Amino acid sequence: MKKLIIPVVLLMLNQPITAQNKPKEKPPTQHEMEDMMREAQQLVEGLSAEDKRMMDSLGIKMPDFKKSPKATDNALKAAWEDENRVVPKKDIVRIAGIPKSVTESRLPSFVNAIHTSLEKTLDAGSVKMASKIADYIASHSKSNSEAGIMATSFWLLGKPQIALLTLGEICSKDPTQTDNFSNYAAMLSMLGAEHLAIPILETLNRKFPQNSTLLNNLGQAWLGLGDLLKAEKYLDSAIAIYPLHPQANMAKAAIAESKGNTEQAKQAIKKSLQHSYSKEKEAKLASLGTKLTAGDYRLPTPFKKDALNLGGFKAPDFPINVEGCIKAETEWNTFYAEIDNKIEQLELLKENALSVLQKAAFTTVPMYAERATKLNQSALALTQVKFLSYQQKVAAFTTEALDLKNKYDEKMKKLRKEDSDQTGSGRANEAYCKKYKEASDNYLEVINTKMKDMYLDALQLKKEIINESANYALYSMWPEQFQVAKLEYQIEWLRTMKKGLGIPTFGSSFPFISITEFICEEDEIEKEEMKLQNFDDVACQYKSKLKFIFAEIESNCSRLKAHLDVKFLEYTRYDDFERAEGDTYISSTIKISAEIGKSANKGPLKAEAKVGAGVELEMDRQGVKDVSIIAEAKVGAGTNVIDKQLEEGGSIAGKDVVDTTVEAGVEGRISLISGQGTVSGTGILNGIRITSF
Repeated sequence: MKKLIIPVVLLMLNQPITAQNKPKEKPPTQHEMEDMMREAQQLVEGLSAEDKRMMDSLGIKMPDFKKSPKATDNALKAAWEDENRVVPKKDIVRIAGIPKSVTESRLPSFVNAIHTSLEKTLDAGSVKMASKIADYIASHSKSNSEAGIMATSFWLLGKPQIALLTLGEICSKDPTQTDNFSNYAAMLSMLGAEHLAIPILETLNRKFPQNSTLLNNLGQAWLGLGDLLKAEKYLDSAIAIYPLHPQANMAKAAIAESKGNTEQAKQAIKKSLQHSYSKEKEAKLASLGTKLTAGDYRLPTPFKKDALNLGGFKAPDFPINVEGCIKAETEWNTFYAEIDNKIEQLELLKENALSVLQKAAFTTVPMYAERATKLNQSALALTQVKFLSYQQKVAAFTTEALDLKNKYDEKMKKLRKEDSDQTGSGRANEAYCKKYKEASDNYLEVINTKMKDMYLDALQLKKEIINESANYALYSMWPEQFQVAKLEYQIEWLRTMKKGLGIPTFGSSFPFISITEFICEEDEIEKEEMKLQNFDDVACQYKSKLKFIFAEIESNCSRLKAHLDVKFLEYTRYDDFERAEGDTYISSTIKISAEIGKSANKGPLKAEAKVGAGVELEMDRQGVKDVSIIAEAKVGAGTNVIDKQLEEGGSIAGKDVVDTTVEAGVEGRISLISGQGTVSGTGILNGIRITSF
């Protein structure tokens, strides 16, 4: 019935609509549907001959709504309910068909029976490709553990059918690899064979009780079958172990929404978001009437506070007397020359970076771009408040500085009159230089002390703005774009170093008041050597590399790339390997450990596990949505720590420094934490039945 409703609605949406668009709260009746059909037919008949030719040239055949089958009110209601369903309805047939007596010893034969059925059900091209890949993996892996990791990695590469078929062949040959069976069951569940996944998961759950991955995967499977009571039992157990479980909370949210408990659904989604982010989670939360605030977003790593080392730049001092002005002018002129020279160098580098950028082609945005942009906007909003406060201080200082200057001018005017009155033949002719200098020194000490404070406030404010922007730009820009932005930040900082931000200098070419004309005695003035500091390089320290022999998947602050081995592509035929797979699932989490360690005999990797080193990926059928690097605390500075300036044993905000580069591969472990399958229960595998094995 969906096929009947959707084309009509799409056609109607292309026309001007004067009424306010609101989602239907009840299904259309047969009478309403017939009215829609008549209106749609009138639109088709109203097309010009030219429009019809154009539609024909595009391969679009216009329907004849007069011949459309009539639907009863009950059929329309059923179709409407399917389209608006939040959780699957209870599938009594598939629940009754769940195979019994699946024990640990019988797992291989059970999986072999499933695998045989899959080969008859799935696309013949995928089956053939999976068989070739299984041969490839068998000849390139050292163990069934490695083979299972390689097979599961195809899920990560967007090839769920190949992953399922290949892993099934591996599982049927070796009953000892728990991870393989757990991942195989997760795949079955998300591809519409929840009834076949449950016996495997229950067997593993008996062996490894209190494993949050198995509990979640069982909950997801029962949810896929529409048994909400059993689903919640397992999902609640997983959440009790790990309250922020990314997939269990999303499933709980769906169940809560189906019961009309919107508030509970929103809280569950927020918990899931605390573990890992996806736009789909944010959109779901928005559909329930709640928008995320900046505090709800997160990026993978803590920032280095002063990313560009702006705090390392030191300007010459501000003078507080006449002698100091002479010294300061020399030092500041040298400082300006260095800044101008450095800006000239940076402008040349920027030109080169722009030429590289112009040749780059971007068809997507960086993975973390939306979050980074929103976080940056929030940070800059707070900085804007500080900037407004600073502007108020500048306005107050301008009034005060003008008053100080007027008083100084009046004092000097008075002294000049006194000097003029006592100078000449027969008069005292007293030397007034020291009096002029004393008045000037008093003025300079007050005004330049205040100007220095304003200048330093301006630098601090600008430093915060630039560092926030630079840190977030790592995640919101491609590397070629960031290189240009980084140079612009550096140039902007140097220009601020010259003048500050809007401080009135009353004609001075420096950010201070300079008076040099009242030197009464020729004293030698010491000059201090000033050297312009260097910027620190801002580069992404957050990197992971997953190695699967035939492929490498690299992630960093802006992108995730998959590199397939050329020989592998030649072996499998690139065109066949790239063929689309039509299965759908909502989400999943993949956790990959870089080392086996002691956790290998404790059941599948868990969402809450703090493995020695690893990578976690949040993904759906459209690709990876979030990447998290997991690493044990490693005290001490090194090449890959967040802040290279830290001393041995250093910390950031009280937390030990961690290595932010992780490599994982077939020598480690991989765990697939399943999310929801299709809500309508029409997965490609839901019709498979296993009656004997």
